[in-house]
Amino acid sequence: MVAGRYLFTGTTYWARAIETEAHGDYAQPFSQLNTFHRDKYDAWQTDMECPVTNHVEPYADQVKLLIFNCRPEFLPYFTKYFNLINLANNHTDNQGGMTGLSETRTRLKAAGVQYFGNFDPSVSNDVCEVVALPVRLQQTGKPETKASLPVAICAWHYVYRLPRPGEIDVMKRFAGTMPVFAFVHMGREYIPKADPVQEQIAHQVADDGPEFVIANQSHWVQNTEVYKNKLIVYSTGNFIFDQLDQETNRGDNISVKLSVKEGDNVRKWLALGPSCFTYQDDCLAKAQAEGLKKVQLNLDYSVVASQGGYKELTHRADAATQQAVEQRMNWSETCSQLKAPYGCETNSGL
Repeated sequence: MVAGRYLFTGTTYWARAIETEAHGDYAQPFSQLNTFHRDKYDAWQTDMECPVTNHVEPYADQVKLLIFNCRPEFLPYFTKYFNLINLANNHTDNQGGMTGLSETRTRLKAAGVQYFGNFDPSVSNDVCEVVALPVRLQQTGKPETKASLPVAICAWHYVYRLPRPGEIDVMKRFAGTMPVFAFVHMGREYIPKADPVQEQIAHQVADDGPEFVIANQSHWVQNTEVYKNKLIVYSTGNFIFDQLDQETNRGDNISVKLSVKEGDNVRKWLALGPSCFTYQDDCLAKAQAEGLKKVQLNLDYSVVASQGGYKELTHRADAATQQAVEQRMNWSETCSQLKAPYGCETNSGL
């Protein structure tokens, strides 16, 4: 059996008041993250809403102009927790567009984490990235061993415009060969429920073959739905961010348990896995050349609520917040609609 457990979190950055409140302690913003039992997960993913550059962005500009920069000194502490980084959002262009994004990628590569996405969804080569997803190989009578399973992660930024022809269809090239996880940055801020435009985009993405669709942007927790037996999460809210009110200080992080039965085809995918760690490698072409068949994933979802904000370090939420978050998400109803190979739990986590 191949198994894995992953946490897909909401908006994260360490700019603006997060940096100010750290007072030079670069580990401080992440110092309560073990309340989520990081050791129980094989990977954490986040929507990182800032470039990572050496530029010193004045605090006043970050507040008034919403131009962010995440200082690289925080990066070693950030990457102790996160190893899959989504860059497809409306702030990764804040330090010179592609110049800042390129520096961010260079720094993430040096930190040994995998990244994907672009603030510009028209750059088709950046829409989907094959990653070496960390998994555990469990065989009867043998010690559990670490391995990696290739999956494609596709991400789009649609805050300022609608999808253009062909942008979402890029995912089809990958979905025909391997499992795909889809992420979309979209929607109006500070509303409790997805609007029709969000629904339209999410359905369009779901139609092209991902395992699930997780969206973000509103800074509030929003609803979920099941569409053609695919989970759609419309907003995961904030994870590490510096806003002030109760709505922006909570998040609905999606915990995913993965299982796959081992067999010849799966073993070939696991053998390919280590070669899929490098950004924009030829992993998809190799899989197709070897004639590998798409792996059917069994996925079980649950919600792990978080709390954090200005002068409040991000930590696992209390029971009342967990319940309120699941109610906002209409999570019980969503769970009741999912069918195999997908399932979910309520009031859960670890």
